[in-house]
Amino acid sequence: MFAAFTIVALTFFAGAATASPLAHSSSVPLGALTNEAASLPVVDLGALAGKANATLGATHEGIHSDLAQAIYPATLLLCPLGSCISCFPLDMSILPPNTCLAEQISNIASVSIIQPSNAGLPYGVFVGGGDCSEFAQITTVNMCFNINLGKPATDIAIN
Repeated sequence: MFAAFTIVALTFFAGAATASPLAHSSSVPLGALTNEAASLPVVDLGALAGKANATLGATHEGIHSDLAQAIYPATLLLCPLGSCISCFPLDMSILPPNTCLAEQISNIASVSIIQPSNAGLPYGVFVGGGDCSEFAQITTVNMCFNINLGKPATDIAIN
């Protein structure tokens, strides 16, 4: 009886040790860095006009209701280097809405949202320089944005 309990407990704790609070992109192994956005056009964050509470497709046509099923997969890439090199992928489908995720990664130098459908998102995605008080919007999917806030970006907001 004790041996069976020990095996069940060890199995549970082994699974808990490998669990991750954020799901990973299907194209990138968990914990792996990616250069998936390094070939995308690069602009400075704030150079393109945003649309309130939306992230546009790369064609700037906005979001169409018939493409609602095409929102995911969408992967947020947080990159410690400019031009979207060596980025940490986060599955956007599990990020909580209307939330500021403070200090998720230090010194974010560039960001991108990879979305195969290019449909855009029905919410805004923002990065900021600390304390969830100052943000710049990631205006378009499938584009790389170099961050030029004057200080390192450490916050992510979904709204």
